[in-house]
Amino acid sequence: MTIALETLIAKPCSRKPSAPLVNFQGKTWSAEELESLSTFLAKNLAKDGVEVMDRVAILLTNRPETVLTYLACFKGGYVLVPLDYRHQGSQLKYAVSHSGATVLIVHRDRYQELEDEGILGLVNRVYVVGDPAASTATSFDGLLAPQNHGTLTDRFESDQLCLMIYTSGTTSRPKGVTFTRGAIEEGIHKYLARVPITDQDCGLIAAPITRPMALRSQLLPLLAAGGCACLIESFDSHQYIAALKESPPKTVLALLPAAWSQVLRHPDVEQVDFQGLRLALTGGDATPINVHREFTRITGHELTEQYGSSEVGPIAINPPFGRKKPGSVGLPMYGAQVMIVDDDDMDLPSGATGKIVIRSQYSMDGYWNDTALTRKTIFNGTIRTGDLGRFDEDGYLWFMGRNRDLIIRGGSNISPFEVELVIKTHDAVLDACVVGVSHSELGQTVEAFIQLKPGSVVTSEELKAYLASHLAAYMVPEKIHLVDELPLKGAGKIDRDKLRMRAETQVYDL
Repeated sequence: MTIALETLIAKPCSRKPSAPLVNFQGKTWSAEELESLSTFLAKNLAKDGVEVMDRVAILLTNRPETVLTYLACFKGGYVLVPLDYRHQGSQLKYAVSHSGATVLIVHRDRYQELEDEGILGLVNRVYVVGDPAASTATSFDGLLAPQNHGTLTDRFESDQLCLMIYTSGTTSRPKGVTFTRGAIEEGIHKYLARVPITDQDCGLIAAPITRPMALRSQLLPLLAAGGCACLIESFDSHQYIAALKESPPKTVLALLPAAWSQVLRHPDVEQVDFQGLRLALTGGDATPINVHREFTRITGHELTEQYGSSEVGPIAINPPFGRKKPGSVGLPMYGAQVMIVDDDDMDLPSGATGKIVIRSQYSMDGYWNDTALTRKTIFNGTIRTGDLGRFDEDGYLWFMGRNRDLIIRGGSNISPFEVELVIKTHDAVLDACVVGVSHSELGQTVEAFIQLKPGSVVTSEELKAYLASHLAAYMVPEKIHLVDELPLKGAGKIDRDKLRMRAETQVYDL
């Protein structure tokens, strides 16, 4: 099966032109409609001066306009920069500026916020989804008009950049993870070879399609196969249950473990008919065994756990229709060579825990404008994930933790450094350290230790309110500890391990 991004839905369009490819809020878009509208969009962007390799940033939820923009950027050779809708203005400003985006497509609900933050002035053109929030704003709908005069390129190279996803790191601001057309195409091809999605499938997508998991494991494979992508703007257990009850029947599901926990606890979940379900995926974080058991009890099916990263994409998966080992992340994906190595990069035998290193045909090209970090992460053609794992005697991979300080709360990456930077902007704060703490459902929660400036007075609740206005909600610490001083080690560095131990044991006078 040959896949080219510029003709991603051409085959579904030729086979079943009237078949629905997208379902949103009770309305459907056929393959033929999506093909035509995305072509108009690509040509109108070209008419407005967007050129091959220009960065097009989008701040949208799971909507048809988001899907159309993906398809249009693939057709026009533009580099799509999907922004995290949960982020606050100050966080978005960095990504837009760092990426060098010349175009921004934004939902009207966020327009004023971005204008106040000075983001709109960073780009040449702004298009608004929904009724324009200001008289000077340009409506996105105008880009879908058939009266276009722009010309699209007909030359595409496999090493041409097409996607830049900003992801949180541990010691720096968000990083722009770049992918070539060849990597994304190969990722779709290999995923469909391992996870046989067909044009008979209907997938319910509630995780953000602007983030790697839902994009590369759900949306793009479904579109390429000609299945129907039913979109929910953002995850809500009530909406998810309601969507499961509605037609068409959903055959492919995928959620983060924390979201599955909410769905399985919903009072109406036992009223859902799961007879048509073929495949239910989970990933993004470790899935508790009780979630596996409860899912099987309620639905009569098994959860299929998978493992991946922003830099690589899908890395391993339990056999979708074969022997699963709940708790493991399964067997390596097609196209991904998974190695467990020691600190000297020597292969370890099965049963031994070591660093997870990946060689993949569909991994990232590098970090945008960060050669040093790219070289540190990509070594001899392999990706250093920063994760720990082991293989068992059957070749199944078991995730054993993270060899870094990245906090993963409910499947969302949180950079301690990024949260600390915002904390330190408060006038009363002298220094801060943020750590992740184990949690039975979310995987980890966030706690902050803050040292105030001498003579300053501020409460933990006031600091939380301040952070809530500057950070996405999932990044705001659940607990804030005001301390007289932060413990130091070595050359005056904060002893993060000691603070993490205090938080884990809840013994704060260690």
